[in-house]
Amino acid sequence: MRVGIDVTALVSHGTGVDSYVRGLMKHLIRAGTDHRLTFFVNYEDRALLNGEVPDNVRMVAGSLRPRPVRLAFQQLALPAAWRRLELDVVHSPAFLMPVVRGRPRHLLTVYDMTFFSLPQVHTRLHRSAAFRYAVRTSIRRADQLIVPSESTRDDVTRCLPTLSRERVEVIPPGVSQHFRPRADDEVRAVRERFELPRDYVLHVGTIEPRKNLRGLIDAYDRLVAGGATAHLVLAGRPGGDLEALKSVLASRGLSDRVHLLGYVARQDLPALYSAARVFVFPSIYEGFGFPPLEAMACGVPTIAARSSAVAENLGGAAELVAPWDTEALAEAMRRLLRDEDLRRRRRREGMERAASFSWQTTARKTLACYEEVAARSASL
Repeated sequence: MRVGIDVTALVSHGTGVDSYVRGLMKHLIRAGTDHRLTFFVNYEDRALLNGEVPDNVRMVAGSLRPRPVRLAFQQLALPAAWRRLELDVVHSPAFLMPVVRGRPRHLLTVYDMTFFSLPQVHTRLHRSAAFRYAVRTSIRRADQLIVPSESTRDDVTRCLPTLSRERVEVIPPGVSQHFRPRADDEVRAVRERFELPRDYVLHVGTIEPRKNLRGLIDAYDRLVAGGATAHLVLAGRPGGDLEALKSVLASRGLSDRVHLLGYVARQDLPALYSAARVFVFPSIYEGFGFPPLEAMACGVPTIAARSSAVAENLGGAAELVAPWDTEALAEAMRRLLRDEDLRRRRRREGMERAASFSWQTTARKTLACYEEVAARSASL
C-alpha cells in the first residue's frame, strides 16, 4: 500500500495540531510497517526526522510555511504528486483536503468543530463563510474521518447530521514519553531561567478567549484574597486576548504575581510542568487537550474544566470544575495547594491516566484505517 500524508500544516511555534502531526509522523515511521509512506513537508521541516527515515519512508519537501503557499501546494501540487507516485491513500491531518480527489482514498483528521460552535474565539479567516464551507465540504468528501475524542465525533455528527457515525473513527493521540517528572537540578535551572518562584500554579496554552484565562484570573484573584502566596504562570503563544489580559492584571494589581512567559520551547516544558505545584486548565472547549495530560504525565496535580474532551480524557484523575464557576476553581486550587494527601493521590492517578495514551496505539490504529479504506477501493 502506498500512503501519502500531508504534514504541511506544521508551524514553527507548535499548537495541539502540531503535537498530533509530529507524534503521528514519528510513530508511523517506528511502527515497522511494510507500507510505503510518503510525507509531504514544508521545506523548513525537511530535516524534521533527523535522519530517522527507513527505506519504506520518503520525505518530499514541496511547500513553504506561508499560508498561501501551503494552500496552493495542497490544492494544486499535491494531486499532481499523488498521481505521479500512484498513491492508494492520502491522509490530510488538518481539517482540509484537496478539492481534486483522483484515484486515492482520502482520510481527514478533524480536531474540533469550534469554527461552527464557537466562531467568536477564532481569527477572521477561520470564522469566515469560505473557510467553514471548505471544512464542511472536506468532511463530506472524505472516505474516512479520524477524530481525537468521542466529544469531537458527537460534534461532527451534530453539525453534519447526514454523516454516518461509522465514517468517523475515534483515535486519541498519545502523550509523548518526553513528558515525565524531571530531576531537581533540571527543574531548578528552568525556574531560574524564567525567574519563577518556588510555588506557582501553571497554565499552558495559547493566550486566546477559548482557554478561559479571564475566568482563571478571576479565580486566582479570589485565591490571593484568601491569603494564598503561590504565583500564577501562563505559558503559551500570544493570541488575540493578550493585551486585554494584561489590562485585567494591571487593574487587579496582579501584574507582579502573574508571569506571562510567552511561547515556551518543547524541550523546556517537562521541567516547567514538574516545577509547578498545581496545573490548571479551565478551557471552555477542547477537541482533545494535550497540556493537562502532559502535566499529569510529569506528576503535577491537575485541575481542568468539566467540559468537552477534557472531562472525557481526564476521567477521575483530575479535579474537574464547571468552566465558568470561578469560586469552584479557586477552591480547587486552594485544596490542591494545601492538602498533601490529595496532592499525592492526584499525582498517582494523573500519571496512570496519562500513561494510557500511547502513540504506538495511535499509529497502529491509524495504519489500520489506511488499510481499511484501501481495501474498500480494491473491492470496487
